[in-house]
Amino acid sequence: MLFELFQTFFVIGAGAFGGGIAAVSLIIHEVVQARGWLTPAEMNEVIAISQMTPGPIAINSGTFVGYRVAGVPGAAAATLGVITPPLLALTAFVLLVKLHAHFTDGGNDQVGDRIKHSLKPGIFAMILFAVWSIGSSAISGFVTGGIALAGFALLISFRRLHPVLVVLAAGLAGVILL
Repeated sequence: MLFELFQTFFVIGAGAFGGGIAAVSLIIHEVVQARGWLTPAEMNEVIAISQMTPGPIAINSGTFVGYRVAGVPGAAAATLGVITPPLLALTAFVLLVKLHAHFTDGGNDQVGDRIKHSLKPGIFAMILFAVWSIGSSAISGFVTGGIALAGFALLISFRRLHPVLVVLAAGLAGVILL
């Protein structure tokens, strides 16, 4: 089980281009849909806790999932799995940049810019999938859907409004209306 946790979160760490929210779609796919380690409701709890605690969501989620599946050793295996690919990629990237700077004049890198730009639609798709996956299990009716839409409207309308205030307001609205 420990190797399976490491391997699963290694794949998540390797495919999590675009940051934590993009990784959420991979985590949901691997943990809920492919392996059935957690239910959608349990995964929503993990994501909520992972967003509230300091640190990257992919690492926090991996740690929580690993712990739920196999205790402390599972948490360590999943955490190590999710951090290994970015560490390897960052090391390789730094080495390539150093080599590139050594053998060229350090000029404009149009190919690299095109590659980074071309990844954005795929990253956006992963983020939309995460929103859809979380939303489909978090919104259970008209009231919860209305609370979610109101929170979204507040965040869009008042860009300086802190998201934690919206979460607290949504929680209060849920207690009152549900």
